[in-house]
Amino acid sequence: MAADRGVAVLDAYRHAGVIQGDRIEWERYLQPEDRSRIIPAEALAEAGARRLALGKEAESGLTLPWPKTQGKVLLRPGKVAVWAGWTHHGKTQMLKQLMLHGILRGEKPLIASMEEEPLDVWTDLACMACGEEDPAPREVKRFVEFVRGNLWLYDQQGMISGRRMLAVVRYAAAELKISQAVIDSLMMLAVDRDDYEAQARFVGELKAVAKDTGVTVHLVAHMRKREGKQGDEAPGSLHDIAGGHEIASKADYVFIPWRNKTPKEGQQACLLKVEKQRGRKSWVGSVGLNFHAGSKQFVEDVHAMRFWDDSGEAF
Repeated sequence: MAADRGVAVLDAYRHAGVIQGDRIEWERYLQPEDRSRIIPAEALAEAGARRLALGKEAESGLTLPWPKTQGKVLLRPGKVAVWAGWTHHGKTQMLKQLMLHGILRGEKPLIASMEEEPLDVWTDLACMACGEEDPAPREVKRFVEFVRGNLWLYDQQGMISGRRMLAVVRYAAAELKISQAVIDSLMMLAVDRDDYEAQARFVGELKAVAKDTGVTVHLVAHMRKREGKQGDEAPGSLHDIAGGHEIASKADYVFIPWRNKTPKEGQQACLLKVEKQRGRKSWVGSVGLNFHAGSKQFVEDVHAMRFWDDSGEAF
């Protein structure tokens, strides 16, 4: 049975959407045309009036997957979200779960992980979506159909230039019609950790790419170690993000996942801090979550989320 499962995973992965850099003419996307222009205010009147008439609850965007966040958080198109946190506290895992939730809502994500092999990312997503760490071949096939034509992975491990990363997002938006992009992580971009000006410039350029393409971009960042402390005994804040303060100040959203290693009785084991949110929805605060070990999902209760029903049809 284990061999059957392994064969099913490998066969399914062969059909996954993997972007391989040596097959793409990146120069087409390295120097995009300048879209900055001055427009008269009245040119926005019709669209602006329509948005106001619909109300903020009708705005387009991606919600978070947990019911307790509904009506509070909306990730709007063309914006940049920074996901920061301590090592092994779940920022990457939470983003993977969010991208599965996004596919369920009609989004098309690109995951560019320079810290993991594409097959590792794919199998992690498959186990998460199937709700168990050793899914049956039937469930793996359901996952394949769930992500077919909706999920893309960028095959690049190790350091990459910020310029190339921007081109990857532009390419995937133009050619693959992605709507969400995960960059994991800022630490893997060829920008010196102490070069705050270069980091600020990259985030600024990332905002321009998000605006130009309409893609919501998620950037993973790390936390600065606190003097005299291990650091991760508390969640921290946007002021603890490693690098220049411009990373958080230029972002439209800042999220901080945190896992409580010593929860007291009655406490939930995880916390998601919404430190910053620009837009008509501007709620900031914290939500408590649990961790479902079998699926590696963050959940409100004790049950893993499902992304398709028992008949194999997506919701």
